[in-house]
Amino acid sequence: MPTKRTAGRLVAVAAVIMGVACVAGAVSAAALAPGGGSHATRTAAAHHGCRAAALKLRLAGTDTGTGSTALTVMITNHSAATCSLQGYPALQLARPDGSVAPARIAPGRGPLFAGMSPAQVRLRPGERASFFLLYRDFNGRTGRPGTAVSALEVRLRGVPGRFTVRAGFAPYGPLSLSPVRPGAHRE
Repeated sequence: MPTKRTAGRLVAVAAVIMGVACVAGAVSAAALAPGGGSHATRTAAAHHGCRAAALKLRLAGTDTGTGSTALTVMITNHSAATCSLQGYPALQLARPDGSVAPARIAPGRGPLFAGMSPAQVRLRPGERASFFLLYRDFNGRTGRPGTAVSALEVRLRGVPGRFTVRAGFAPYGPLSLSPVRPGAHRE
């Protein structure tokens, strides 16, 4: 036989379960109703991946400090439709003669990349997004720069084709990459 205290606890637990069930039912009904659901659900369903012809990529600038440089690439939506990008771009470095320069490119770690994770970036017409590449300017032992590069060959996740971004630099060693992020940030 339950005590009054135990019976009171059972009634409280039952009330919480009923409350959760009511809220869950209301949320489910709203999501199933025409035009219903959360704004985020409707927004995700309404926006598609970007078309290559809708985007323009360009070098936004570089920032150098203590032997490392951050190179920022800006992405602008030039279409009349909202579209979405997500994740890390795929990059290849092109030499001045057009050949591919070997490079180790990986998602960035450390303080500069703190709080950055791949997320969907919605671009309305005329809006911008960006990503950046962090690299060492020279060999720390010899002082020599790396292989000369004249362009980045960029592929964006979910966007067919590739983009060429003119950028002259000479990275040494591994390169760290940020995910695509909203806005035209410049490191």
